[in-house]
Amino acid sequence: MKPTYEQLEAKVAEQEKLIKQLLERIANLEDQLNKNSKNSSKPPSSDQKPSQASGKKKERRPYHPGASRKLLSESAVTSREVRKVEQCSRCGSSMTLTGKVSSWQQVDLPEIKPLVHQIDLYTCRCTCCQHEETPRLKEQEQYLMGARLEALVNLCLGQFRQGHRVVREFLSTLVPGLELSQGLISKVKARAARSLDSAYQSISEGILEQHEAIHIDATGWRHHAKNEHAIVIRSGNLIRFALIPRQNGDTLVELMKGRKVLHLVSDRGLAASKIHKKIHQYCLAHLLRNICGLAEHPSTSVVQAGLLGQIYDALQLLFRDKHRLERDEITISTWRQYGYATWDFMEEKIEEILSIEPGGRLRRACKRMLKDWGHFKVYLRRGLLPQLALTLFFRF
Repeated sequence: MKPTYEQLEAKVAEQEKLIKQLLERIANLEDQLNKNSKNSSKPPSSDQKPSQASGKKKERRPYHPGASRKLLSESAVTSREVRKVEQCSRCGSSMTLTGKVSSWQQVDLPEIKPLVHQIDLYTCRCTCCQHEETPRLKEQEQYLMGARLEALVNLCLGQFRQGHRVVREFLSTLVPGLELSQGLISKVKARAARSLDSAYQSISEGILEQHEAIHIDATGWRHHAKNEHAIVIRSGNLIRFALIPRQNGDTLVELMKGRKVLHLVSDRGLAASKIHKKIHQYCLAHLLRNICGLAEHPSTSVVQAGLLGQIYDALQLLFRDKHRLERDEITISTWRQYGYATWDFMEEKIEEILSIEPGGRLRRACKRMLKDWGHFKVYLRRGLLPQLALTLFFRF
């Protein structure tokens, strides 16, 4: 029995619908394949390197500037040699100076010879009472290493992040016969920390007194069956580090010391329950990264990924508008108007995702974003905060 016209028409419509779904799926997969570190949250190491075709000249990257060694200053020159050509290599005639001079410097290290200062302490006896006494060392003389050698140890430990054992081996190679213990390296590091304590306290107070946003992040680990946490606090070009036994609201209040804090930026994992929500902002870069991860998850459908993509593009617009504000291309009132309108648009898209029954992970993430919605928009009020006498933002 031949199919009727209505049956053929229904079958063609079904096939067209299937073809449309497959084309959308192919486009989505191509977008995922074309993602790299410049248009997504992927690290640069995951980028695929383009293969060079045989016979084609390799193009030089325009953003890679050439490097050349500059001459050291005249004050650093310790010896000089002048060379001239007396006789022409072509005809043998005498040569005269043209005034052009090209200099070449060869840099070397002097012979490393330690400066060992020995103090002989002679014990003396009193001729009257026969009391024996030995002279005492001054405080700075009680250390095995001098100031410059201790500075080298701290440079290796801090700037170059070498371990204690590597530093000990390096110094024993540099100064033969100098055997150092593990405890001595630790004491050198402790003395450096104590000497920098006053400067560190000044930096800590300077961070809390600024009107700029304070960025804070924390990480934790297990050490000797105990929880340890490191907190990094930054404002402008000032950075403070703190090691704490536990991460909670009381600890953060103690770090802030009850001072006036106008704008605190962190991720959503920080225990900041005692920081007022009017000044506590969640980092928008983390939000961008989370949206990328949700869009790339296998359980996310094409339609849901498209809505997440619209939210991602709207977030990028917020960053661009902030740069326009910094370049005085728009006023602060216009910037706030654009910002609040963009956040309203993103809120509508999140509610639209929840209305189409997403998977468990996407649903939980969207509900959590809506719950914390006010923490993302704190930066829009920052222009008004310095003029307000807001001095007590902590809820004890």
